[in-house]
Amino acid sequence: MTQEEAEREDAPAPDTAGSRTVCDSGECFLVPGTFSVVETSQATGPKIRIVEPAPEREYRAPIRLVIDFLPKEGAQVDLKSFKLEYLKLISIDITARVAGFVRPEGVRIEKADFPAGAHKLRLTLKDTAGGVTQQIYLVEIAK
Repeated sequence: MTQEEAEREDAPAPDTAGSRTVCDSGECFLVPGTFSVVETSQATGPKIRIVEPAPEREYRAPIRLVIDFLPKEGAQVDLKSFKLEYLKLISIDITARVAGFVRPEGVRIEKADFPAGAHKLRLTLKDTAGGVTQQIYLVEIAK
């Protein structure tokens, strides 16, 4: 995302001051993190797991971004359904910018560049059985 996009008005957000709630495998816990899941609105599709960056560290751009897609038994990840949005008052679809880094097993970006500040991203992914998973992440990059 660009600095100009980062400066656009933010979408309404839950209070994310202080600790973050991270949910994994149905368990949620608080961390003082800089990269964390803040909402899962649908979870009938593939499981989405953030491998890197770890939520308990402070980061400066560029960051290494590793996200695993774990399909449900009997289904496969539908890569055509992958969508990544930068959540602002008017959301920005950034799917095309990361498309070259998306594989059936997940996303691997060695140097993901983010402007300093807090950014909300929504990732949507479906599977071949019709399941949908949608998660919103908060990414905070130190100045």
